[in-house]
Amino acid sequence: MKALRNYLTSIVLLVAAAPAFAESWVVESQGDWTAARGAAENVELADGFAEPTADKASFQSVVKTFPTNRKLSSVVLEQSPVWDNWEAIADITPPGAGNAYVFLPVAPGDYYFFATRTWPQMEYPEGLTRQQRTKFRQEWRKNHPRGYHAWHSTDLKDWKLLGLVCPSSCMTTAEYADGKFYLYYDNPNDENPHLIVDDDLTDGVLGKEYGEVFSDPSHGSDAGVFRDEDGTFHMIYEDWSPINARENGWDSPLAGRVSSPDGIKGFKYGEHPPAVDHRTKPTGKTGTYTHPAQKTSNNGKPLEYEIHEPSQNAYGDWTLIKVGGHYHLFGDYDSADHKKPMRMARFHTDDLNKEFQWSGEIGKGFHPDPSVGFAEGKFYVIIQRATDFVSPGPWVDAVEARAGVDKDGDGTIDEWTDWQAVKESYSQKPGFARIVDVAPARVDTARLPAGKGFAFEYRTSRLDNGVQPIMDCVTLEFE
Repeated sequence: MKALRNYLTSIVLLVAAAPAFAESWVVESQGDWTAARGAAENVELADGFAEPTADKASFQSVVKTFPTNRKLSSVVLEQSPVWDNWEAIADITPPGAGNAYVFLPVAPGDYYFFATRTWPQMEYPEGLTRQQRTKFRQEWRKNHPRGYHAWHSTDLKDWKLLGLVCPSSCMTTAEYADGKFYLYYDNPNDENPHLIVDDDLTDGVLGKEYGEVFSDPSHGSDAGVFRDEDGTFHMIYEDWSPINARENGWDSPLAGRVSSPDGIKGFKYGEHPPAVDHRTKPTGKTGTYTHPAQKTSNNGKPLEYEIHEPSQNAYGDWTLIKVGGHYHLFGDYDSADHKKPMRMARFHTDDLNKEFQWSGEIGKGFHPDPSVGFAEGKFYVIIQRATDFVSPGPWVDAVEARAGVDKDGDGTIDEWTDWQAVKESYSQKPGFARIVDVAPARVDTARLPAGKGFAFEYRTSRLDNGVQPIMDCVTLEFE
């Protein structure tokens, strides 16, 4: 009995010594924002967001009270994942690059770029015999190989040409894992993803060829490949099954997703829900169209698709990056209204098993074929034009915030922190080319005393480019 009493006493002491369970106040849903609203100026609460309606806006919460004293340990603000603050800049790509660029920032100061090369037109010297012309042509082609070449930079300003890394002129995307480059290309153009894995882009030797790594019955591709934290490779590709791709920029309203544990094997059609699905109503009818290389891709048979009505928007040439907990997808945007010029589309999701949501568009009047990456502390979308796009990140600046404490629980704030400029900051996740870690926008509450009630307040300003900070979530953590 004595041993039992000692055991029970030790349990009681352990429970008494255990720290109190941390509490939190999360303002995220539409109901949360409505309940938390104390005073607001020029702010509209809709769809779970607090959106400014004027150049200057502010939101002050009600005072949340507790029966006993608490210490506010953290206030974190999160904005809408709709990533609007992109600005056009001069082309940052290396001279001599051709088209359909692929950008791969492996690590800070370690940036790779892939593209075809722009060669001068071959001209025969005068006076050559037919045999000499043949020899000259063969030598010229040897010294001017077709396909994708690699460049390297440490600062996005000076680029060093590394040489040919993919004999195909249809490379679509690239990833990096454990010292190896995964170079994906279509064969033929726009169809049927193939793969080369290369552990040294500087040795002048092509990497290991794996051939076709994903068999898509619709024959679409222009895929973007992304490697997530668990090491899984995800491929997002154009699924041509619901559209005549020939008449829609070789794009589609449907983007499929397949995955592989190693980027080589396991990509299986239909294994995941679509990443993007903007199909209109199926008619039950089937149409056909021809592809310039259908003898290679489909044994000479026309490609089939299910006819949908009305006309559909089409997207493609996918590229993907993960920032914090959000995945951001960029691609070509061919409007259903063919009178509208091509532009770039943006989508986002916080779960790859959910469909990506529309974020908006960038620019117009160009075929972007974009490639996104994080380098030199900023985000870049590189397109096959004389301009590219840059952003400081999804967080929109011009936000100040503070927190207050009600010491005695009478429902009135007795002490506020100073107003503080708050913002997220970003850093590339070590070992991952397309994942960026986020340090949250946080209010410093260290000097705020304990109390029975708490409130937060923030104010925003419209940026010069017209973009507004739209708040998604505010989380208060208590000790």
